[in-house]
Amino acid sequence: MNSGGTLFDGGNSQWVGPGGQDIGYTDVIVRHGYDATDNGTLKLLLSTLNWDAEGWPRF
Repeated sequence: MNSGGTLFDGGNSQWVGPGGQDIGYTDVIVRHGYDATDNGTLKLLLSTLNWDAEGWPRF
């Protein structure tokens, strides 16, 4: 909020507009994204979530 923070998931050439995320079991991130390789079809994305030494999430 004060010019800080890091973008966690900005998408890529396949997954456009990822968002609506939630975390389950501390190691799974669930969110939606539009699949650019499938006419922009909305799909559910599941990824393993890892935590770095400082306690920040990575996937």
